[in-house]
Amino acid sequence: MKTSLYHRLRSIGAIGLFSLLLLSLLPSCAKDTPDNKYRGENKIQLRLPDGSRSVLIAATSTSPIKVTVRLTSRRTDAVTLQLNLTGEAASSLTLSSKTLTIPAGQLEEEVVITPSAKEVTTQQQAKLSVTSSASGLMVEGDLTITISPFPVWTPTAAQQALIDGYRAKGIDLSTILGYHTVEGSVDWAGFTEYDYGTDIRSQATWRISGATMLVELSDRATADQPVLKFSYNALGLNDIYKKLWDGYTVNNLNYFYAEGASGLEVMKAINWTQSSAETFNVVLDNVRVHASTGTLAFTGKRLSGMPATYPLREEESDSPIVVPFTYESSVWTRVMAKIAAEPTFKETVESAEGMELYSILSNTAIDEDHSADIGATEGHYVKPEGKIDLKKGTLSFTFPFHGYNSDYYSVVKVTSQQRK
Repeated sequence: MKTSLYHRLRSIGAIGLFSLLLLSLLPSCAKDTPDNKYRGENKIQLRLPDGSRSVLIAATSTSPIKVTVRLTSRRTDAVTLQLNLTGEAASSLTLSSKTLTIPAGQLEEEVVITPSAKEVTTQQQAKLSVTSSASGLMVEGDLTITISPFPVWTPTAAQQALIDGYRAKGIDLSTILGYHTVEGSVDWAGFTEYDYGTDIRSQATWRISGATMLVELSDRATADQPVLKFSYNALGLNDIYKKLWDGYTVNNLNYFYAEGASGLEVMKAINWTQSSAETFNVVLDNVRVHASTGTLAFTGKRLSGMPATYPLREEESDSPIVVPFTYESSVWTRVMAKIAAEPTFKETVESAEGMELYSILSNTAIDEDHSADIGATEGHYVKPEGKIDLKKGTLSFTFPFHGYNSDYYSVVKVTSQQRK
């Protein structure tokens, strides 16, 4: 339900404080000015947005990696460079240009490395190098991209016994278990009254195309009830749900940084920035298979999808019926470690707007249409529905979710196909 948070945080004082705090968060860079001019040997530097020369990405990531190619001091002539990607992971990375020119009098230019999802079972690396420079300048060092492998699932002896038992009953899960390719869309509601100052502000339809999902047999499965677990990139939502949570938090220029919100304190404490490389994984357990009807039951109380160690927990009686995703995040890993070392840090996290990850992305029940209760536009609710086709090896899901303060229900529609 909409609150007065918007009006409190939009005050002139909050905006002023935000500006000062945001400036304090930005990394300081030595300007090439007469009073502070680099006088050492001119070199070529390769830098990521956070200033580092290495990044870890997931094997399924397709998010562009921006690389700044920088001179330590300006030159009176143009500098032309040849760039190259080498290493085991280079085949899954595309360089926007292998030739780059820094114009005379300029310090830097940018190239982009675009990953393509690649099914790898061991960690792989690639290096971006400057292979030649028309001016003979020295290079400070290569830039390293490390690709973390896909998770691997092998059924235990007990799980294999269950799988064999289902097959004897005519339910062959071998067509479903393993890696899936996910296609679909997310129709995002956006905001009218609330301005989060990010690209989640407006209504949008985001495509899910070629995403990789891992389907396992859940530990909840019994001899009588097959149950699935989507342990990696559930329904292909990793990138989109991370985009949404970032929009509520680290990219939320109007609220997360506002007076009393403590967002900047959390960011500084765990070294979290808008450009830091953070992992985010959506998990969905307890997907009940009803083979006789070809349907899947997958909703439940929000609390059932929250880890016991999660510090911001609601009472179960207050938890609505939603799709009970669990979220694995490198940000939360560092938050939890900080709370363990310094228990009072939990209070800081609690006062940082948007950190309530589970309720932010599942704010309202979806067991029936609650549009009127949340003051939302009617007509966007859809009934949650899951289907399974064991012969084709496909799963399909349609469901709504209500993001905190969004105008109405957003809708997810996806279909996955087992990879052969």
